[in-house]
Amino acid sequence: MFEFGLLEYGLIVAGIVVLVTILVVVILVIRKRHLKKRFQVKYFYPHVYKTALYYDYYLINTFNIALTSQLDLKIDHLLFGNKYIYIINDYIYEGILTGNKQDRSWILKDLKGEESYITNPLKVNDEIRKKLSLKTAIDDATFICITLVNNKTDINNLHVNTKDNYIIDIKDFMKLIEAIESRKVSALNAEQLQKRVIEFDKLNMFKKRKRLWRK
Repeated sequence: MFEFGLLEYGLIVAGIVVLVTILVVVILVIRKRHLKKRFQVKYFYPHVYKTALYYDYYLINTFNIALTSQLDLKIDHLLFGNKYIYIINDYIYEGILTGNKQDRSWILKDLKGEESYITNPLKVNDEIRKKLSLKTAIDDATFICITLVNNKTDINNLHVNTKDNYIIDIKDFMKLIEAIESRKVSALNAEQLQKRVIEFDKLNMFKKRKRLWRK
């Protein structure tokens, strides 16, 4: 019969301590992500909703559809304007962003001067637009991609915006939408647009906190 000695008990205790430590770290990481997401929603959503309300546009928040059995597509906001459909994603950074349109990664220098790499959000936007266009059979020229950042993000060194893919401070959001919608292009058919909104709403897997607004 096997007898436990001090060594065996010590190993058991050490194992329990390691497992508890891992569990605590996992919980803290999940909680941090959850709190960050809640902050993002509270920070960005009012600005996007205000624009939708002011211009009488349809808005779907937290849009999530399945592209394949193993791949989802997630978008923070879908705003349906008179002339374009806007794919909008939110990011919280603190520091200075630098990079080029073609770079896969950009450099973020934080308030302490330390540098880290982030995925180029404009590249992410391009991929999202292509996949959403294929999924919905809507011409990708109908979509405008917008990356929103908080006011602690310095994007003055970025010169990367194109006519259909932007990164801007949240305070400039309504002004940008107004400028894009003033382009001399034909408006989307109102009846067809409403049907599209309903189709997108049906595709959305995130029903619990989905919001569909109209003035």
